[in-house]
This record gives sequence, structure tokens and C-alpha cells, in this order.
Amino acid sequence: MSKEQRNLRAGDSSETTDAAKPRRDIANEAAAHALRLLEKVRHASEARLAKTDTDGDGQQNAAPHAVVIGGGIAGLVAARELRQTGHEVTVLEATGNFGGCVRSTEVAGLRIDAGAESFAVRGGVVASYLDELDLGEQIAATSGQPAWLIQGEDQEILAHPMPATAMLGIPGNVRTDEVRAIIGRPATAMLGIPGNVRTDEVRAIIGRPATVRAAADLITPMSKKWATEKLSIAEVVRARMGQAVLDQLVAPVINGVYSTDPAKISIDAAAPGLRQAMQETGSLARAVSKLQASAPAGSRVAGINGGMYTMVQALVAQLEEAGVALVRNCAATALSHDPQAAAPYAVRTLGQELHADRVVLAVPAQPALELLNPLFAAEQQLDSDGDANAIALAILVIDKPELDDAPRGSGVLVSKQAPLAAKALTHSTAKWPWLADESGPGTHVIRLSFGRIGEHENLVESGDDSALIDQAIKDASKILGVQLHRDDVLGSTVSRFSDMVPLQGEAATARRTALQHNLSDFEGLDVVGAWIAGTGLARVIAQARSAVAISAR
Repeated sequence: MSKEQRNLRAGDSSETTDAAKPRRDIANEAAAHALRLLEKVRHASEARLAKTDTDGDGQQNAAPHAVVIGGGIAGLVAARELRQTGHEVTVLEATGNFGGCVRSTEVAGLRIDAGAESFAVRGGVVASYLDELDLGEQIAATSGQPAWLIQGEDQEILAHPMPATAMLGIPGNVRTDEVRAIIGRPATAMLGIPGNVRTDEVRAIIGRPATVRAAADLITPMSKKWATEKLSIAEVVRARMGQAVLDQLVAPVINGVYSTDPAKISIDAAAPGLRQAMQETGSLARAVSKLQASAPAGSRVAGINGGMYTMVQALVAQLEEAGVALVRNCAATALSHDPQAAAPYAVRTLGQELHADRVVLAVPAQPALELLNPLFAAEQQLDSDGDANAIALAILVIDKPELDDAPRGSGVLVSKQAPLAAKALTHSTAKWPWLADESGPGTHVIRLSFGRIGEHENLVESGDDSALIDQAIKDASKILGVQLHRDDVLGSTVSRFSDMVPLQGEAATARRTALQHNLSDFEGLDVVGAWIAGTGLARVIAQARSAVAISAR
């Protein structure tokens, strides 16, 4: 499809705008719609409270009412569980869209994921849930294209394929001729790496001396303390394989995937099962190799044909069909609790008060704690994470046939030392066959991510979308090795995220523990979402389902 055809498909708003038409006040219309829905919910809630049993003992006959605050994935999953256990459910979403970090956008006539674009296959949690939503047959495998790594200093850029045996950047194969000479052929054979794996992949990135240092992991005894003590990814990799592996292989992956430092992520949260495998095999490399044997490259993540937002659409459709009240543009402003009341919780929103038997908070940490802290004693109140956490995703649809050969595979992770602002790039049309079919030959979807948790970046925090797109074009040219210009771009957009959470360290663990202790005094009050469950759809879905797994009374 030609560039001219693409431009026609995307549409030119300047030619289609009818200046004679009066402008609709979208914001006021949305607020009015939300108020009308709330009125219906409030009247239904009051009617339920008025119903008592025939003995007149004040007990409700009607189904209990649950209010879910937040309409991201965690909130929608919780709402579905509650509805299936007999609750009347109301979902309050502060924005105009459901899905939270699972979102989509239309660029140049293509529907594109503007948030989460895949899910981890390990454990089968997400795939199983998609089956329940009748989306199992829509699960999409990746193209199998490898990921690449960008290194460099000053203006020098070096691109390498990521080691095929790596997990979170941790290599499962650190063999070289020098290493074999030191530790012997039988020791290297124990890794069980497929025969087609190149032995110089790691050495090409970190150099020969650092590779020899990494291979010391194969012969260094494993401390028994590591079976139980708290460990970060950084601590494990540095001790077992050295600083070079941490800085040049692992840190770019952690920064690209979790937007934070490896020192802030626990090994158990980021890589479930790795600690146990280390104890069983006596080596970090062998542990990685063991875990990767069940998830070979290209099969560790999957998506959905049509994009991950299809999951949100399916959830919303099922909830609407089940009679759940889904209220957009409706932020909860206060939460109160009266254990003596027939419905012990009251949620304040848009000047209305909704009474509920159960409340589920499915919003990020800061708004959740603003609602929760007034319920707690002064000494129990919790602080939200003060780290900078603005993240931005620049999405480009490009007319560039030179990219048909996917010169950097499915995407690229960028070393922090490289002269680039972007921390990662996903070549979406190289990664997802369904999207390549949608876009057609010569047209490509590129997503570049900017910003790291705990670091302030003016480019991200300024809110200047135009500057961010300009930077994305420059960085994409360097990363892909193909010169891109503004007139190659058929369409672009920026998707922004705040209140993001890494799979954090001790401070976050302590906060979660304190929160759970506080909530034990409030029957029927639950908190779900990534800041409690950890990053990733599998964790979010599992925790939301577990939190509300009760029977209707």
C-alpha cells in the first residue's frame, strides 16, 4: 500500500471538519452521563437497603452490593468475580476508558496497543483466563524474531543480538574456548544448551575477560544463605557473574521491561523459580538454562490477535451483559466505614454517596492511600512511593520498506550508557504477524519507551508530545540503522503513564505487609492492582481473583 493510500486511510481531519457544526461539550456530556448512571445505582442501592426479611430482623434479602473503584484490568477482573458470586456490582472509573495500562489507540488507520502488548506465558495464568473469556483461540504467538541490544558511548552505536539463552539478560550459556580450557568440556556440557547456540554471543557483548569472569559461576559454590535471604537481581548477578554482565546485559533488560534498576527488584518477584533452580543446579547459568528449557526463545510471551485491548473489550462486554454498572468519568473522592450500618461502606463520588457491603480499591498507590488513610489510625497511615515514575511510549507508523527485513528483530533494549534517550524499542510489525498483515508491506509500527522509575527526565515530564516524537524518530534511526525522517511518518501518538510500580524491594514489601495488617480490621475491603500484586498481567489477574474469592452471603 502506498504512502498516499495510507494517508487517505488515516484521514485528514482538516478536510473533514465541518466548521458550521456547533461544537459538543464532550466533558459536560460525559459528566452528565456519569451522574445519570450514578443516580440509578444509588436508587437501586437504597432499594436494597430497604428490603428486610419477613422476620423483620434487619437482615438483607437482596444481593449484596460491591463497589469497585478503578476500571483497569484488576478492577474489571475483580468485578467479574464478584458478579459471579452473586453481588450487584458498580465499577467507578475516573477516566473515560476502561483497561488502565492495557489500552489502545488508532494511528494512521491502524488499531495499535498503546500500553501492555503481551503477557508472560509461564504459569498459564493469563492464557487460562483468556479461555474463560472465550478468547483462547485468539491467543497470538510472536514471530520468533530475536531481540537485540544497543551499546555505545559518545556517538558510537553497537548492536548485538541478545544471547538466545538469556533470561532477564542473564545468560544461560557463557561458554568460550578459554572457559572450556579452564573448567573442562564436561562442565560446559552440563548446560544442555541446544547445538545451534553460538558460543560467542555473550563474549561479543561484554568482552573476553568479563565472559571468563561470568563463567566462574559454573564452579563457584552456592551459598546456603541464598536459599532464604532477601536477594535482588543485581546482588545475584554481580556475585555470580560479575559487574559487566549486570551492567551490559541485565540492566538494559530490567530498565526496558520494568523501567527501574535491577537493585530494586527482588529475584523472586522478577524470576519465580530461579532461586530454587540455583540451589538445585549450583549455578546461576545452569538455573537459567533449566528454566529456559521449558520456555524456548520466542515462546516466553504471547499476545492476542487484534491487540491486548481485545481482552478489555471482552471483559467490558461480559460485565455489561451481566448487569454490572460501569460508570466512566467518575472518580471516588472519599470512602467511609460504619460497621454498624446495614451496608457498612459509603463511597463519595460526583456529589453522590453510594452504600456498599464490599469495596474493592483497584487504583494506583497514591489515590488508593488517599482513600484508605482516613480509615486508619494516625500511626497506621501509609506513605505512597515518592519516586519519579513518569513513563512515555512514543508510537510511530512509518512508511519504510527498508524495514521489511526487520534489521533489529522484534525489538531492541538500550544500554543506559548508549547516546540515546529511548530505553527500548519494539518493532511491533516484526513481532506480531497479525499486525504485519494489517499494515501491509512497507508500513511498520514502531514503539519507543522513555523514562525510568526513580529518575527525572525533562523530555518525559515536560508533556511536550511533539518533542518526544522528534526524539523518537532520531533514536529509531540510530537503533534500527535506517535513516528516518518526519515525512516517513504516516502517523504518531504518545501514550503516558504515571504511578507505575516496579517489582520493588524491601520498602514496598514492608508497605504491602502493613497495608494487609491494616485491612484485617475491615471486613469486605480489598485492595488489588500492580502496586500490590507486582508488574505483569499474570500477577495482577491472580491477585485480584484471590482477593475477592468469596461466596455471596
